[in-house]
Amino acid sequence: MNHRLRTLALLLLSLVLILSTPGASAQPQSSWARVGIWTLDTVADWSAGAGSDTLVTNNAGGELRLANGRRSATLLTPPFATDGVANAAALLWQAELPPGTSLDLALRARATPPSVDPDGGWGEWQLIEASDVRVQGAGGSELFVSPDPVLLPEASRYLQLRIALSSERPSVSALLNRVTVAYFDTTTITPTVAADLPRQTIPSGPATLSPRPTMIMRSTWSESLEAAQPFRHDPRAITIHQIDFAGTAERSLDLVRALFIHQTTVLGWADLRYHYLIDPAGNLFEGRLGGPTSSVEPMSSGDRAIHVALLSPRTDPLTPNALRTLVNLLAWLGEAYTIEPTGWYTVGDGTTRRMNIASHAELVPAATDPYPALRELLPQIRVLADQSIIRSRWYFAEGNTVDYTQQLILFNPSQTRAEARVTLVRPGATPLLRILDLPAGGRADLVLHDLAQGAAVLPAIVESSAPLLVERRMAGATDLDGGPGIDKLARTWYVAAGSTEAESRTFLLLFNPNPQMVRANITYMRQDGVNLVQMVEVAGQDRLVITVGDITQPDGSQPLRGVRFGTQITADQPIAVERTVRFGPDQSGLQIGRAIRDLSRRWYFAEGTTEGDFRMRITLLNPNDQVSRVEATFMDRDGQWVTRRYVVAPRMPLTIDAREIVPDRGVSTLIRSDLPIAAERELRFNGDRAGSLSIGASALALGWAFADGWTQDAHYYLCVSNPGPLPAQVTVDLRFSGATAERQRFTVAAGSRYTLALHELYPSEPLVTALVRSTQPIVAERSIYPGGGTGGGFTVMGLPMP
Repeated sequence: MNHRLRTLALLLLSLVLILSTPGASAQPQSSWARVGIWTLDTVADWSAGAGSDTLVTNNAGGELRLANGRRSATLLTPPFATDGVANAAALLWQAELPPGTSLDLALRARATPPSVDPDGGWGEWQLIEASDVRVQGAGGSELFVSPDPVLLPEASRYLQLRIALSSERPSVSALLNRVTVAYFDTTTITPTVAADLPRQTIPSGPATLSPRPTMIMRSTWSESLEAAQPFRHDPRAITIHQIDFAGTAERSLDLVRALFIHQTTVLGWADLRYHYLIDPAGNLFEGRLGGPTSSVEPMSSGDRAIHVALLSPRTDPLTPNALRTLVNLLAWLGEAYTIEPTGWYTVGDGTTRRMNIASHAELVPAATDPYPALRELLPQIRVLADQSIIRSRWYFAEGNTVDYTQQLILFNPSQTRAEARVTLVRPGATPLLRILDLPAGGRADLVLHDLAQGAAVLPAIVESSAPLLVERRMAGATDLDGGPGIDKLARTWYVAAGSTEAESRTFLLLFNPNPQMVRANITYMRQDGVNLVQMVEVAGQDRLVITVGDITQPDGSQPLRGVRFGTQITADQPIAVERTVRFGPDQSGLQIGRAIRDLSRRWYFAEGTTEGDFRMRITLLNPNDQVSRVEATFMDRDGQWVTRRYVVAPRMPLTIDAREIVPDRGVSTLIRSDLPIAAERELRFNGDRAGSLSIGASALALGWAFADGWTQDAHYYLCVSNPGPLPAQVTVDLRFSGATAERQRFTVAAGSRYTLALHELYPSEPLVTALVRSTQPIVAERSIYPGGGTGGGFTVMGLPMP
């Protein structure tokens, strides 16, 4: 026990001595609830009790102990009349407990005078248990405290104590010097039930994929505004407590309020020692102010833990509502503060290990909570919390089974089996839900046409407790495209390359998975320097499709028809944005993909070619208000570099035709800029009837993953670029259908690129997943051409892996 707590406790003991006279009550008042005190500490107090085999002495003013030669005894105090209504109570006591002795205290209460039906009318006896906090009192004795109040029958006005002493040795006894009962009245605070209080999403903590729980704020249930304590820490564990709660769910608010009064007003602690409390109805209460990083001082189990208390009867299992709230809270805390629910951490010298989620009793041998029913459930709770953490979430704004054949490809790179939850959003109708089971290293392909035929609007969300990789493939009659979804929503998005020239049509797709409407401003930056702003609204859980060329001004003009442009989308809530382009004769070409979430000063493209009839263009968007100076470097497989420098005007796109710089050559591209910009690469072939439009990688990585792929009637090229100064040793792990696997190794020279033709090594494979790892930072892309290019084709950047 630290000096500060010892001083607080001794001051409290002095306060009780001052406020109390034997057999009387006093009120150290809370600001919004009444507190009464009943103290027993004199010969007269102990002698007035009914019992036998006890001995009262006048040592230190009055002590209670076992009579000589006795092993056990019980003393029942006379009923004590409170000076008002009491609905909860807690105890403090001063005692000496030699080895082999024990002292048990129990409290009961009633509303009617004991003179009326003296044997009936009483509530149940409630056992009072000491906290893990101990303080040395006068003469070396200890001051014990019950940290948690017990509920009393409603409108109680009379209290009674039962004192039980026992010893394993006839010559030794526990000594009870003083008992103080603090009783509370919270009935003047409204509302009196938690169901009538508003909820709010937990406001503090890092951003997570797992949903933030909603809770009843401290300022709401306590009707007080206070500042959080300044002591902070990075939590590394979670401790589960249980407060024995035998009342109905409607009375949980009484207990929470009494707990607050007791721990802050009576015990004098700086704040509640629990960060969160959960009642049987599943209501989540904010406890200690300051969130999970607030350090808990009066807790011998350590202050680097997040403390969660369950209000639940000691003999009963958790209610389904309480269990659901607890699991969701643990999942969010686990992700937010990197506390794996089934993991361990080390303490002390590194030889002691503790579970990340542990019971109070596991950490403090003297603690009795949580009680057996909850303690036995804890292993299952850990697993449920782990399964409830959302470690990956992917959004797909584009979705259409009227004009395209659409698939979702899911790959599980983890070492454990995973479950994926796929939600197909149908605005105005019930979403479609599919649960997919993926073994470790397994892949699942979901054909959306089989689930939702004729759906012109079909955004998708994929969630899992495993770090899944998810891609979408969409195929039209003459071309196809695909690639990863969006793994994080954002308020600002960029599209570098937009076009309504000739047969090109550009569509912006804004997907709002939030329940509330989102407003967004779209700034179109034409290549001639003209900027236009469009304001739009997207309904909750809906998608908005903007046909850019059809935007009409009030004067009837269409200023975005027949032009090239870049776009900045700024929304008041995070959304997902994609862009679809149809181009070529009869709109035969298809380009689909994510918008750019973050600007960068570096952009890398592994793939690129101007060979044959391929047309390659790099589009740079400068959304800044200043000129951006850019250097574009093209690298071929022989390590030859060609560099060009450009100036990109403010709030304008610039298009670079690669054929004019590196004709008839396969190249990788590196873009360097003095300001953060957006960059995309466009490839068209088959006489502008097919192609792809891809964003670059803003950073190199040691690993890249490709969930989708096939070589059956298709050419599959895996392109790796190494712009660094050292050779890269690259390993490609390939997974095929039937759980078969292969591995390829090669070296990519410094400042060059390498292309692996997988269709030549593994022809006729219907499913190919590729994981690329390197000894040096690289960038990797994948190109697939069905029918060798006669069926279109697309190129996509891989997903970076740690």
